[in-house]
Amino acid sequence: MFGKKKKDPSTDLLSEPREQHYIFAHQGVRQACVDNPLQFFSIIASEEQRPYLAWMWDVCARHVKEPASELSVDDVEVTTCRLLQYPALILKMPEPRAVAEVHYVAAVLMLDGESEQVPEDVGVRYFTLECGINMDGTRRTVFCEWTADGDHSNFGDGPQAEPEAFIRVVADRLAA
Repeated sequence: MFGKKKKDPSTDLLSEPREQHYIFAHQGVRQACVDNPLQFFSIIASEEQRPYLAWMWDVCARHVKEPASELSVDDVEVTTCRLLQYPALILKMPEPRAVAEVHYVAAVLMLDGESEQVPEDVGVRYFTLECGINMDGTRRTVFCEWTADGDHSNFGDGPQAEPEAFIRVVADRLAA
């Protein structure tokens, strides 16, 4: 993974994910959520959101061989919302250009929004809508979830890469 990136003319996708895009969505943001969920959600809901995301973006850039000069943290859009009774944030990532790059991230704080007491061990569920490719070479999305332990579950075909469709699928998974 992360070798020489060539464009596949049949799909218009790169042969390998851009490291910074991949690391930011799959590891950087996820690790920040898992390490201290309450702090992460507090920062994202504050005026420190953009500087914090920029710092995370830069940290990810320092850990890759080829930082993506065509990408910017300014291209990451953040929406806060509730999914069922849980506080959540949705990150719209820069347009995926390779399999495994992410369209959207949903981080869900597993804290009942109506509860007055905050448990010390509140958890996070972390979902991704990833770029994929069918056997015939056409694009598809793949709906996935990362656990706090770093396990990656692939639930197969995802919805269209639109925020409302992604949010519905995440809410359905939370309700299951």
